[in-house]
Amino acid sequence: MAENTQMDRIIPAKTVFLWFTPRSLSTAFEKCVASMDGSEIWHEPYNACYVNSILSNKEDIETFPCLPVWVKRVEKIMIQIPETGHNFNGGNLTPGEQFKYDWLKDRLEKPLDEGATFRFIKDTACSIDGRYDKLPKIPTKHTFILRHPNRIALSLRRLLVHALEHDGDPDDFDLGSGHPLAPWKKLSLDPLYNLWKYVRENIDPSPVVIDADDLQTHPEKILRKYCEAVGVPFKESYLEWDGSDEIVKSYHGQLEQTIWGREEPCYDAAFLSSSFLPLQREIPETVPEKCKGYVENIMEGYRVMHETRMRPE
Repeated sequence: MAENTQMDRIIPAKTVFLWFTPRSLSTAFEKCVASMDGSEIWHEPYNACYVNSILSNKEDIETFPCLPVWVKRVEKIMIQIPETGHNFNGGNLTPGEQFKYDWLKDRLEKPLDEGATFRFIKDTACSIDGRYDKLPKIPTKHTFILRHPNRIALSLRRLLVHALEHDGDPDDFDLGSGHPLAPWKKLSLDPLYNLWKYVRENIDPSPVVIDADDLQTHPEKILRKYCEAVGVPFKESYLEWDGSDEIVKSYHGQLEQTIWGREEPCYDAAFLSSSFLPLQREIPETVPEKCKGYVENIMEGYRVMHETRMRPE
């Protein structure tokens, strides 16, 4: 495809989505956007709906014997919060039970917060897979962040081995099945690629795609182009932001999920980030045997989308 694919349609929008596969640098990017003038941040609200839909369905819970382990970890963290509350209490984050798809669609169709000029929603593609009718019926700009599947697989395995309390050798953990981020009867093989195709065919023939490696290697060039494409004025000051996690309490999203992610090794580094760090390692040439199925599921979509990405040149 031609290299100018990303820039041939500039569509300013008051609502911008950033879709991703977990472990793609999306939370650091979200914090960067949170530092921008006029931003209203929504942290994975569809993911909260996805989790709630599983936990409210007995058959779905039985599909994943690992889920009670994760639920207990979340409950343990919430119980340990002092009476004075967590640092994230007192802001826009709200208790999880209200996060249902119809409620969220209606909420996202309402006006922006006072003083905000654009709404930025960061979310997992798997949480909207097969539920595209739950997207808000308002003008939106859909954007996507990629990361090489080998990088994703190793990072995601490390997170899940911890969160699901996998005993034994990490190489024995099957990344391709047995958890809600892997394909099952309610989740396709590659939700990000499928969503990208849906957006191209039904909403925007040229959705913005950026690559995490490009962002870390050329942050100024990629961020400048991204801002231009979504209609947000770029400032060089956006390349650095406050390193505390105080701003997270201003996000909209599920309180419990956000606190869990801060206290576990999920969002902690990103919530405390202050810039895009340079790449430290080359893309791994291979992954462990029990990660290969997961990688194969998303590799084709990555390659196709990668050809359409914003380039630093």
